Amino acid sequence: MSTGSDAADSPGGLPVVWFDRPAGRLQRELLEGRAQILDVRGDDPLEGIDRAHGAIVGAAIRYDRAVYERAPLLKVIARAGIGFDNLDLDDATEFGIAACNTPDGPTISTAEQAVALIFAITKGLKESALRLEAAEGDYWARHGHLELAGSTLALVGLGRIGGYVARVMSAVGMEIVAYDPYAGDERFAELGAQRAATPNEAVADAHVVSVHAPLSESTHHLVNAELLAAMRDGVYLVNTSRGGLVDQDALLAALDAGKVRGAGLDVTEPEPLPPGHPLLGRPDVVVTPHVASATVAGRRRIFTHAVSEVMTALDGNQPPNMLNPQAWPGHNA
Repeated sequence: MSTGSDAADSPGGLPVVWFDRPAGRLQRELLEGRAQILDVRGDDPLEGIDRAHGAIVGAAIRYDRAVYERAPLLKVIARAGIGFDNLDLDDATEFGIAACNTPDGPTISTAEQAVALIFAITKGLKESALRLEAAEGDYWARHGHLELAGSTLALVGLGRIGGYVARVMSAVGMEIVAYDPYAGDERFAELGAQRAATPNEAVADAHVVSVHAPLSESTHHLVNAELLAAMRDGVYLVNTSRGGLVDQDALLAALDAGKVRGAGLDVTEPEPLPPGHPLLGRPDVVVTPHVASATVAGRRRIFTHAVSEVMTALDGNQPPNMLNPQAWPGHNA
């Protein structure tokens, strides 16, 4: 194991793997006998990172130079999930730190959440439940939501999660159109999806739009007033990717105007939304607190992959999902 003499101070000479949240039974089970676990328990969100050889992290903290300067022993950092917009790869490379993600971990559970939100909002489940609780009556006549079979689903992003959603909703009977400049024609053919040249073209005739793009400077507020205006009246919008992809002020305006009939959001800006936020409490909006991947199976898959990435690097081998391969071997040299 190529952790050098720095690991000698930890019990049994094991490397130290740091978590930015309390480590549970699963994480301890995966690392038993392989590493010493350090996790954050106090008010300092970076407590103990100065002793870490490897780190397994979430999306809440930005990992950049300011963090890496506090972590002189850090050799590898693994994002427990697909998105890595909170990892500054340039800074990680400069500090010789291997940065990784777990792209296959959250796919199934997150895609299932997207499908669940599509059904929830297009069937008006929250709206109907609230009407029933209020004993409003006249339920059948006032319902008027969408039958998905024969309708069109626009996917903004056709990667792992978007592709899974495409397969499921195709089986339901939806027509699929997608925008993804990085997906080849064979990917579209495999999924039976029609290629759109631009996001505006993708959403123009869609009854439902589901967002599955990565967050970057170029995609921040991709779903803005202009894109919403390009959608048909009464469209349904789902986002299970990153909250920053959707301009929430524009979305609220579109909901109030009836342009958007309903929205399902597992991700928001900020996270979680504060009590009293105008998106909360609306009958036409379902918001969940970024929990799409947190099924029992999804959590196990994510942390199994994250531990594998970290331990592969600490053993002196390049991890398979390294995001900055130019940094290798970095501190492991």
